[in-house]
Amino acid sequence: MIDLALLLAINLGVALAAAITLWLASIPLKDVSIIDMFFALIIVAITIASLLLAPTTGALQWLLLALVLLWALRITAYLMARNWGHGEDPRYSKLRGWVNDERAFIWLSLRKVFLLQALVLWLASLPVQVGMQLGTGAPGWLAVAGTALWLLGLVTETVADRHLQQFRADPGNQGKVLCTGLWRYSRHPNYFGELCVWWGIWLVACEVPFGFLTIIGPLAYSYLVINVTGQRTLDKKLAREKPGYAEYMARTSGLIPMPPRRP
Repeated sequence: MIDLALLLAINLGVALAAAITLWLASIPLKDVSIIDMFFALIIVAITIASLLLAPTTGALQWLLLALVLLWALRITAYLMARNWGHGEDPRYSKLRGWVNDERAFIWLSLRKVFLLQALVLWLASLPVQVGMQLGTGAPGWLAVAGTALWLLGLVTETVADRHLQQFRADPGNQGKVLCTGLWRYSRHPNYFGELCVWWGIWLVACEVPFGFLTIIGPLAYSYLVINVTGQRTLDKKLAREKPGYAEYMARTSGLIPMPPRRP
């Protein structure tokens, strides 16, 4: 049995090693956005390491493993199908303008993209790490509530991504704003679902002693999704590039699905 501090240190090493591996792969591919397709696998690596190092393997540990694996399988398959072969995401290509040559960009991408995401993903997975290490006994009502929230999130992001995929597949929708289905009630229902998944996992981790302290995990992930790589960044980009998006923003909730506002 190892103590919690050592487990967290080992998992930080796992996250950094996985991120550096992806960084090395991005160099010959000239595609930093590879991190987006495989980021979930970093959390899977942390989860499996935590399970292998756990002092016991009871129902709570297996529940956490199942929640993470099902989430990771879905999001990795979706992102690979959407992004593979389509070149580097413009958000990362923009970073190339920050430096003068490719060599400088390689080191910039390591610091600003890969190592930063490794740290955030390690923080996001704190509920899983602590739950694996300290979990004993059968899951209680918090685990049931957390699993229900996780399921709501998984279904929401799956349906939202499907709506978006179908919308983009229609050439007649080029230049238009998706404002039907779940996207009528939220500008980013997929991000809402993603955050429900991780707040649900945090609730499951609250079953263990001091598990509530791992709230820093979903808070850090929420900040990343809302303020850094997701909602606000995408809103600015689309408001600049898509006619009608500003009006869509004015009437539609940014994240939490709500009835559209009247003009």
